[in-house]
Amino acid sequence: MKKAHFLLALGFFTIIFIAGCGPDFKTDFDPPPPDGKLEDIFPATIGEMPVNLSRAKLQPPLMGFSGIYGDNNVVINSIRLPDKTSADDYFKRAIVPNFDKMKNHFRGQINGRWRASGTDESDRRWFGWVNNNWIFLINASDKNYFKMAINAFKYIEE
Repeated sequence: MKKAHFLLALGFFTIIFIAGCGPDFKTDFDPPPPDGKLEDIFPATIGEMPVNLSRAKLQPPLMGFSGIYGDNNVVINSIRLPDKTSADDYFKRAIVPNFDKMKNHFRGQINGRWRASGTDESDRRWFGWVNNNWIFLINASDKNYFKMAINAFKYIEE
């Protein structure tokens, strides 16, 4: 009887652990080159929605841009930092607390790479990760737009 309870508990905790690890996206692509153009980073369109690019108001040495698609259906943010250590520190200090406020979320460092996922109070889906000295954040108004963004952005895939 004790063995059955142990196996049941082990199975339950395994399911909780797997469910809590967040989505499993491949994000280990080469980052954008230092001289890359915005058009090389952001997709020109997602579905039929053209991108509206804007520069983020960040203090140097941070440099960031946002690509908004449709009526805020999809938003992709990119932030470039001087090196991976500063990107990791910024992600942990400035990005993670936003995910921690979400009703469903995961954040952590997996194989030396920071990533976070979540669903906010308006059911908007979010995913963020560090790629060398870059931080990328994708958010979308629903799962279909989120999937479209993942398929269109060349620094992530399912």
